[in-house]
Amino acid sequence: MMNQATLTLMTGKDEVLKIAPEMLSALGCEFTCNEQQVEVFRNEKGTLGLCLEFQIRLGVFPHTGPRPQYVMAIGEVVSVRRCTQSNYRISLNFKQVSQDGYRLIAEHLSEPVFSLHQEHSKSA
Repeated sequence: MMNQATLTLMTGKDEVLKIAPEMLSALGCEFTCNEQQVEVFRNEKGTLGLCLEFQIRLGVFPHTGPRPQYVMAIGEVVSVRRCTQSNYRISLNFKQVSQDGYRLIAEHLSEPVFSLHQEHSKSA
């Protein structure tokens, strides 16, 4: 079983939402929010806004190095959809991803690869 990534949305130094993304790719993510959590995505007029930007800290679990590792990026809201009476589906695109960020996300999403030599030495 893979470890779950953790998405933290921030404005300045303040964490405004911490949630586990349900769909994650190197380009962005999707997650579901309840009525209270979706308030973060309202603009100054009180409507659910697209093109809102947040600083993102994405905790991922790559196969190498310390665990978890954090990817810093800017996230832009590209979709806010109501999926039930009290839940919303939010889609974010990643922009300005930190160095090695795409590699860490890809490694988090991929299955670990073992060489045949390692497997042979374990079974002997």
